[in-house]
Amino acid sequence: MISSKKPSKTELKRIIRVARGEEKADLVIKNAEVVNVLTEEIYNADIAICKDLIAGVGKYDGIREIDAKGLYAIPGLIDAHTHVEMSLLTLCEFSRLVVPRGTTCVVADPHEIANVLGKKGIKYLLEEAKVAPIRFYCMVPPCVPSSPLETSGAEIVAEDIEELLNYEGVLGVAEFMNYPAIVNAEDSALEKLISPVVDGHCPRLSGKDLNAYVSAGILSDHESTSAEEAREKLRLGMRIMIREGSAGRNLKALKQIAGNRYTMLVTDGDRSVRDLLREGYLDSVYRKAIAEGIDEFKALQMVTLNPAEFFGINAGIIAPSRFADIALVKDLRKLDVKKVFVGGKEPVPSSYTYPEDARSTVKAKKLRKEDLEIKRGKARVIEIIDGEILTLERVEFVDGIDVSRDILKAVVVERHKGTGRIGKGYVKGFGIKKGALAQTIAHDAHNIVAIGASDEEICEAVNRVIEIGGGIVVYDGEFTELPLRVAGLMSDERAEIVAEKLEKIENKLFELGCNLRAPIITLSFIALPVIPKLKITDLGVVDVEAFRVVDTIVEI
Repeated sequence: MISSKKPSKTELKRIIRVARGEEKADLVIKNAEVVNVLTEEIYNADIAICKDLIAGVGKYDGIREIDAKGLYAIPGLIDAHTHVEMSLLTLCEFSRLVVPRGTTCVVADPHEIANVLGKKGIKYLLEEAKVAPIRFYCMVPPCVPSSPLETSGAEIVAEDIEELLNYEGVLGVAEFMNYPAIVNAEDSALEKLISPVVDGHCPRLSGKDLNAYVSAGILSDHESTSAEEAREKLRLGMRIMIREGSAGRNLKALKQIAGNRYTMLVTDGDRSVRDLLREGYLDSVYRKAIAEGIDEFKALQMVTLNPAEFFGINAGIIAPSRFADIALVKDLRKLDVKKVFVGGKEPVPSSYTYPEDARSTVKAKKLRKEDLEIKRGKARVIEIIDGEILTLERVEFVDGIDVSRDILKAVVVERHKGTGRIGKGYVKGFGIKKGALAQTIAHDAHNIVAIGASDEEICEAVNRVIEIGGGIVVYDGEFTELPLRVAGLMSDERAEIVAEKLEKIENKLFELGCNLRAPIITLSFIALPVIPKLKITDLGVVDVEAFRVVDTIVEI
């Protein structure tokens, strides 16, 4: 984590002397085409950097100088809402990929690792952030678990939030997913609203219930999937974070409201390591915004100035006193980054080793075929929408798995406490004709989630996940796997190796008949009981809108 401490009086005096031209800057970026995202203009100037701050923009001399002639200087990109763990990489390895492509700052909600390890997991991530070459800010997750309809490995209570808010780099309270608890004014929820900055999460919430949610002081939302929904939230003063990831893609639907100063472009952690390597990160989201016809200045504001102003981050604009987080690009529309500075320095790759207790987190009991039996009858079936994390509910007569109708079995196995609890149901939309997929990435409690074309294959896949201590496994007579040794969420290997293993898994799934764009991410979200409509956890099938566990079979 790049230090966010204010300069001392001595340092401030030197910055002022540099700004006045009385002393040479540590670094001057010469002859740049400075993109001012506030005034929406471009002009040629030098950028003087003293320590980790911009001292001045104009004509300057430096101890070290870099000629940026022919290059645009833009503020470093800021992802206002992400879950770094979902890249499958540690923060250091994630930074190695995204910083050279212009993202210099992330605001992370670490509720993935928190659901496995509690506040201890958040502290581990903050420790890693101290050595990672990226400006890392953190929000404290209030909904661990996300709801009482799942079993997580830990719980975050109000006292934990209060403690963590005192850590450097912690900005506020993360997305409040248990929106029914806020709307119903439950004491246990309201006592967690102990920061001026609270992120929201309220898919399809509308009318007076939405007013109630916003009245509690919740300031943002990243779950809008239609312009109508987003506009209603904007009218009530909410900041709208437009998600554009590998599975959840909402930019096209929301482009009508994109560019409003209360809008931001975010990934929501929904960016696979393969996409990071092939397409980039927030720079890729920016390019998609340009392709949708959004003005360059408006698109840049959504990934620089707008998030910086919302969170009070001293960045987001190239101006004196701001952090010297700057990207030099050749083409403003392509955002082809040539050089990056974080705090006035060119970033250097780093590494961090997680403690052993973060690497031994799978305590599930192995499955037997008889554990997965479901009676025949009219069944609730989770229907996948490709490109969305929302699901639908179908009711069909089911007599076991039926690949001819694309009806597969879905199971969630509790993995934190060894209870042996198993949620069982059916899912439609994965398309595989044989085999099974199992993984310890299962939002948000991160139990083991699996789907498959036979009970035997599901058992093989789940049991192999348990054996390797967490990860992703496809079984179709043989195993194709990606171990995730850190909390069952992140690999300790290089991104290129992780991407290669993930590609083999996805290719195997495509061979088996799956045609989803992002099957791993899609599978992870069928276990999230705070996104409508039908989900599954270790407690069973969940009707999210009714906020309760329901029977899989509705009629024998």
